[in-house]
Amino acid sequence: MGKRRIRVGILDIDSGRLHGEWLEKRLNGRRSGVACELRPFEPRPLRAGRTSRGREIPIREFFSEPICEALLAGEIEAGLHRMKDLPAPLPAGVRLAAITERKTPLDVLVTADGSILDELPEGARIGVSSRRREAQLARYRPDLDLRFVVGSLPERLKLLEEGRFDGLVVAAAGIEWRGWQDRVAEVFTAGVCLPAVGQASLGLLVREDDEQTAADLHFLNDPLSRIEIEAERAYYTELGAWEGSPVGGLARVKGDILRIDGCVCSLDGRELLRDWAEGFPDDPLRTGERLARKLLGQGAGELLSRARVEAGLS
Repeated sequence: MGKRRIRVGILDIDSGRLHGEWLEKRLNGRRSGVACELRPFEPRPLRAGRTSRGREIPIREFFSEPICEALLAGEIEAGLHRMKDLPAPLPAGVRLAAITERKTPLDVLVTADGSILDELPEGARIGVSSRRREAQLARYRPDLDLRFVVGSLPERLKLLEEGRFDGLVVAAAGIEWRGWQDRVAEVFTAGVCLPAVGQASLGLLVREDDEQTAADLHFLNDPLSRIEIEAERAYYTELGAWEGSPVGGLARVKGDILRIDGCVCSLDGRELLRDWAEGFPDDPLRTGERLARKLLGQGAGELLSRARVEAGLS
């Protein structure tokens, strides 16, 4: 009897293909009745937005939309996507069958000469790819020349090699996926730059009513990573954050305590609200929502509304 084939949707970009190859090896090499067939989908085109300094930048909203649409249309049985790019909450009819084991969830600095952030000269050109990074770094080092840059990680690193930037801020997980840890000059602590919600894990999406595929993919679920990311996504949803907003969040389980740290920034980094909450690992949603309510009580809602207008999204 042949194996049941699961059609898995991925985005046809560098990271999507890399993650798809990993999943293919995990599923096809497993002694089970399931095999993987990757189906690539083109991402939606970029549209214009603005940075804190009024520069136009290309941005995507609902980065995973082509995969979710194909899933709901029955073109695929599952979707694979970075958790940090999945909307919170998910579209109706879609659920997470698994959240994979998290890699390092922090951001890192890659520089041309190996300098760390505090060693960079005034006016150093630093490439960032999110308003969250731009806002937090602008607050930490307002003298830096922060420039928005998009593209795959190899494409961005090439710009660094060509001398167009003095440094790049990227996700540690993207570096780890490629085994390029020797290029990292500094791993940022959460005190310098809180990462994106859900950063460093992958999500396996299935239709809400597809119990068979959910069961087939459940072995990829990492319980601790799921707890942390569920807390982060609950915090993000309760905040009313929008795709690409200057919001950072990181939850970690330590023993029998779940702690989540979060921040909401103005686009220029001059205003920053930061707080934390603790709870139990068996109740991540309440812990994340508690942090959001603390920040909303400090004015996070107004800060986000203002940032949205400044970013050209309202």
